[in-house]
Amino acid sequence: MPEFPGVMRAGVVQSTLVAEATTAPKTERRWRTFADVVAFTLGTNVWVSIVILPAIFVGSLHGTWRILAAALPLGVLLLGLARRSEGILLGLFPAALLVPIAVTPAMASSHVYGPIRFGLVAIGVVAYLFGVSFFTSFHEPPQPRSIRGLSSASVGPAERWQRRERVYWMLTGMSLVIPTVLIAWVNFDDAIEEYLGEMYPGRIALMTTVLTVGAIVLWLAIYHYAFLGVLRPHRTGDRDLVVGLAQTRADAKTGKPRTRFYFAVAIALGAMATLIMLRHVKG
Repeated sequence: MPEFPGVMRAGVVQSTLVAEATTAPKTERRWRTFADVVAFTLGTNVWVSIVILPAIFVGSLHGTWRILAAALPLGVLLLGLARRSEGILLGLFPAALLVPIAVTPAMASSHVYGPIRFGLVAIGVVAYLFGVSFFTSFHEPPQPRSIRGLSSASVGPAERWQRRERVYWMLTGMSLVIPTVLIAWVNFDDAIEEYLGEMYPGRIALMTTVLTVGAIVLWLAIYHYAFLGVLRPHRTGDRDLVVGLAQTRADAKTGKPRTRFYFAVAIALGAMATLIMLRHVKG
């Protein structure tokens, strides 16, 4: 019986492609499930440590509105996981954690958070932010069909990329240290507590919560204008390409054709008129 090597080889390649196409969705689903479990575990830990335990400590889990406020962050977390939305998980969920604290400011008072417990909570929040940022954006790339060694791979990154990497790590460390130190200073400095006691007797917990929220807002403003301002040129990639895309986007928003459009239409009309005239001359 004759053999057909080309047909056999094509069949093997086709079966390999089918196997890879079948395996890829399974791997993607498993990765998404793993990312959801990590985000849910870390988010639940943050919710329990910031909302539930302080609420139990100050005895504020009574009343319909307070219970709903305490349950709101968990609902937002589940919504973010269901939609797999980074905006909800990294923005709306941390904001929802402040709602029950705003309802019961005593939950954020200094006698609830000692320095050790504050450090543990800060580690949990950082782990949640890093976990969600990493596991929701990173996925395992597909296995290449063939691997070819590149000569540039053994050289290593250029010096400018090494400098950039050091700057990125420095900004990452500052993004952790600055807000932690700022919030700890507001909550645990004796001079601030004494000043609030003199200016607002009987409302130290409320004013401490206000200062904490103010410190968070101040840090977000600094992060947006200073940190992201430094990283924005690196996030956008090639500068010339970005400028070209921005110009194209701006031209598209105007809703008016550009000069080249009118020029092309004029050429087309001229060509049509020429053809009509030539047909009449021949006729």
